[in-house]
Amino acid sequence: MRAFIAIKLPLNLKSAISGIQEELKRTLPTVSWTKPDNLHITLKFLGEISPEQAVNIKQIITENAKATFGFRIKLETLGVFPNTRCARIIYMGANEGSLEIKQIVEQLELKLAQLGIPKENRSFSSHITIGRIRSRIGQFEIETALNKASRLLDNKNFGFVADSITLFKSTLGVEGPT
Repeated sequence: MRAFIAIKLPLNLKSAISGIQEELKRTLPTVSWTKPDNLHITLKFLGEISPEQAVNIKQIITENAKATFGFRIKLETLGVFPNTRCARIIYMGANEGSLEIKQIVEQLELKLAQLGIPKENRSFSSHITIGRIRSRIGQFEIETALNKASRLLDNKNFGFVADSITLFKSTLGVEGPT
């Protein structure tokens, strides 16, 4: 099965993020927006794993969650990867809680490597993917849209208490992942 490890978001936060997406849709119509049900903070993409690996991964997640969970995460930034000149991903980033998330990821990487799951080569960035850019959008257009939508971050509480880690199964379909 295709799988990843992530932090679930509460329903009210998914709703608030949808408001940010709606604002961005006005000026960025060629973006494929992440469905609210699929919003999460990815800790580790696993790719294809066996049922046996899933059992071991669940054990690692349980041990890790007991030691580290119950901290606050606050989404405070909007941005794009890799940069505004050749943007591919639109994200919301966490400042508060990012250190705790990074420590969790480091522990997961160490323990998952013992199962033969390769470590990620890129440095970890705590974020939620809210949209994928399918065709080129100009740098000025991206920056303008992000600046306008960022004002909404000041008006709402984009924080929550992270109290669990989840192993997700991801099924690719014609309309995107489920």
